[in-house]
Amino acid sequence: MAKKPPLSISHAGFHVFDMAHMVDFFTTVYGFHIIDHGPYEETEEITFLSTDPSDHHQLVLYSGRTNTGDEVHYNHISFRADSFARLRTIHSSLKDYPGVTRISTIVHGNAWSVYCFDPEGNRTEAFIDTPWHVAQPFGIPFELSLSDEEIYAWTEELLKDNQTVLPFDEWRQSRAKEWGLLSN
Repeated sequence: MAKKPPLSISHAGFHVFDMAHMVDFFTTVYGFHIIDHGPYEETEEITFLSTDPSDHHQLVLYSGRTNTGDEVHYNHISFRADSFARLRTIHSSLKDYPGVTRISTIVHGNAWSVYCFDPEGNRTEAFIDTPWHVAQPFGIPFELSLSDEEIYAWTEELLKDNQTVLPFDEWRQSRAKEWGLLSN
């Protein structure tokens, strides 16, 4: 039985310009639920969002973002999806949501991803795992309009000569052993 890892990603938090607009974006496009909302410190508000009842919050939005320049306050937030169907639904919602830009689909070898910039210029990613580990960085655009089977076969062909490909379960088992997370 594997031991619990010492650290795992729990949630992301960032400041937004327009709380209502950003809450609407994350609830409409990604299906988040508002868990809690209220005042934060003296002049700000805070909203806790989640899609998993085992996590009180996976995303925290704070009002009060003031930087209007090109400074990036974080790279991106990533959401693990459960299927190609969900990726397609998100992709469609992104195309229909006002203010969303730079929508792209990328296969990283270890994930099939949909990226975009939300209405306030924050980068988001939704992805599903592939069955393979591939050394990173690796990124090639792919067609989400293909069937699940066609995407899988296309990716398998793309990776056939990549010397770093390993079944993801095997890679995970190796890392767990290396990091001392497996009990004997």
